[in-house]
Amino acid sequence: MLLVIDANVVFSSLISKSICLRIFELNRLFKKFEFIAPEFLLFEISNRIDKILKFTKFTREEFEEVFSLIEEQIEIIPFEIFKEKIDEAKSLSPHFKDLPYFALALKFNCPVLSGEKRFKNQDKVKVYSPREVLDMMLGKKE
Repeated sequence: MLLVIDANVVFSSLISKSICLRIFELNRLFKKFEFIAPEFLLFEISNRIDKILKFTKFTREEFEEVFSLIEEQIEIIPFEIFKEKIDEAKSLSPHFKDLPYFALALKFNCPVLSGEKRFKNQDKVKVYSPREVLDMMLGKKE
């Protein structure tokens, strides 16, 4: 299943051993999901890397391993591929910075994985929480 992955899932994974990290760990084994993200994700990570490093519960070595685990599973999609969906995404996105994630989901007609509850305040793009995705991976629901 193709899923657009939101930055908050990546941040959570880089900070502690969370449900989000467990998703990446299990997906490495089971390959149930294909994760995609807009290139804007790289910008968000680079802008917050100092803050992430300040709050991470991982050693530097563990952090690098987790980052590598995440990075190898996400295909970064250039803005040019989905830019025609930005206007449509404006009515769905709770924040301006989230537009690329919704536009990418519209372009590929796929759900978004996000811990942001406000993402579900629309009915055009399916949004799964980390708990819902983990349950799918473990066969608890589809």
